Amino acid sequence: MHNFAEAMRKTFRYAMICIALTAILWALLPQERLFLQGLLLGMAGSLLNGSILLNKTWRIGQMAENPAVRPRGTGMAQRLLIAAFAVFLTIRFPHLFALTGVLIGLFLFQALGFYFVYRSFK
Repeated sequence: MHNFAEAMRKTFRYAMICIALTAILWALLPQERLFLQGLLLGMAGSLLNGSILLNKTWRIGQMAENPAVRPRGTGMAQRLLIAAFAVFLTIRFPHLFALTGVLIGLFLFQALGFYFVYRSFK
């Protein structure tokens, strides 16, 4: 679990750096604000989805060490609802968010997580 925890720590660190860079770009590029606002919304949803996934995965790892700990599902419904809510907000307020930015942002945490977890197994 130590390798996994370190990989997730790096994933959260780099996701926060990406969010900070996007926020700086949002301030510097007013002509691209619609896309960057959607990207920030997608990144926030991705980070929330990642924290739910980390919590559920951590509990399953604890169950392997201590059978008294019982996980309550995988969090799939919550993660789908968060992604659906981000897309709903985008469709409901098209003057604030760009759908392409939201969809790209929703995959941020997963892409970073796959990269760092894969590297931790080597």
